[in-house]
Amino acid sequence: MFAFAKNFKKNLLQNYIKSPKLLTAKYLSTVKPSAYYIAINSTKLSVLKIRENRVIIYKNFIGENLEKRVLFLRVSQKCHNMSYEFKNLKKVKLVNGRVGISFFYDNKRYRYFNGKAIDANFQPNTCKENLKDKQLELMLQAFSEKLEKGWRPKKEIKPKMIKPIDINLYEAITLAFEQKKKMEYSLRYKKDLTSAYNKIIEYLILKDYKRLLLSEFDVSIIKDLLNHISSSKRVQLNYKQNYSSLLTEYFEKYKLTNPFRIIKLVKQEEVLHKPIKDIKLVFEELRVTNTNLHICCLLAYGCLLRPHREIRNLKWGDFNDDCSFISLSGAQNKGKKNRIVPIPKFVQQHLKKRNEKHNIFTDSLQVYNEDYFKTLWGRYKKESALIKEHNTLYSFRHTGAINVYEKTGSLSKLQQVMGHRSLNTSLTYLRGLGVKQLTVEDMPELM
Repeated sequence: MFAFAKNFKKNLLQNYIKSPKLLTAKYLSTVKPSAYYIAINSTKLSVLKIRENRVIIYKNFIGENLEKRVLFLRVSQKCHNMSYEFKNLKKVKLVNGRVGISFFYDNKRYRYFNGKAIDANFQPNTCKENLKDKQLELMLQAFSEKLEKGWRPKKEIKPKMIKPIDINLYEAITLAFEQKKKMEYSLRYKKDLTSAYNKIIEYLILKDYKRLLLSEFDVSIIKDLLNHISSSKRVQLNYKQNYSSLLTEYFEKYKLTNPFRIIKLVKQEEVLHKPIKDIKLVFEELRVTNTNLHICCLLAYGCLLRPHREIRNLKWGDFNDDCSFISLSGAQNKGKKNRIVPIPKFVQQHLKKRNEKHNIFTDSLQVYNEDYFKTLWGRYKKESALIKEHNTLYSFRHTGAINVYEKTGSLSKLQQVMGHRSLNTSLTYLRGLGVKQLTVEDMPELM
């Protein structure tokens, strides 16, 4: 050992201590960076060096009949407790058949199943079965050499996640609204969200709640907000649903209960869409009142089309040459299916086909806004004595549906002409219209 130390480094002899320090495998010395050590076990003599409090194997000399005990000769400084930097390098095989190498580094186990970490092309798990053991052995040797030369596995430092505590309500509602605007929702829904956002911002400013935290946004404040917006329970219900949709993500993020789910608003009783009586007189009155509204109501009644979504967007190209049929693509109707709808004679006589690319109401490429027919109907309803309280623009479609069902008695035909995807929708439709489907003759008799 003296001969080896003398040839290896002169300063080893200068600082050599005659009485060696006996240490176990878990008991090593920590010294300044320039210090060297000599270790002997049963098969190997090693020269070790300390670098930044890490034990590095500088060079190994394999020999026979060396002492079985581990000896460490301290060169300088005092002895301190320190664990091996890495140990127990070995081959491993998992229960699923994968093979690799394993070792402990700084009391943490590392496992590798290929040589990518040390920039070596070892793939024992993807090579042929007869080459797997050889690949694994070569990979083990490569990792051993890398470790001896100072390579160490990279430690992943995960940033500490700071748990959010709370957020300002004004900030939360603004962020949520901006996120929703970027998503692919319908124009109607985005319009409702915009209205809801503007109302709550107005309320927060009015009540001096701009510093209100989301956790402080409780049931009492929400009820006051809804009452501030409207006294109508139906309107309040719509706004409540929109606010809940906007803020749900933030309630979950900050581990808060969604207070909108606690509030129970009494739903208003459903109002039946009453069929229009004296339909012929109504059409005569509409003909002299407004041409566009007249055509819209004729198509809603005679072809059972939806006024705002389907009729308003019709082009002359959707009609055949004699205006006896309307062809609607899946993109043009709610059911998303292609439809061919026959046009009754009493409707045809009011249609005169023009430029196929033009809208039938504007006679241009432009289309009226979504509220166009709603506004016309509101004005007409105020002036007409024929229209009752619960009659709406959709009442023409509903009246036509009752007429078709009473004429045919066929739910499948009603489903087809209404453009419903499901027969259940047509059944619900008839129940909602209050159509009498049973008569006294249909009831049991006493025999």
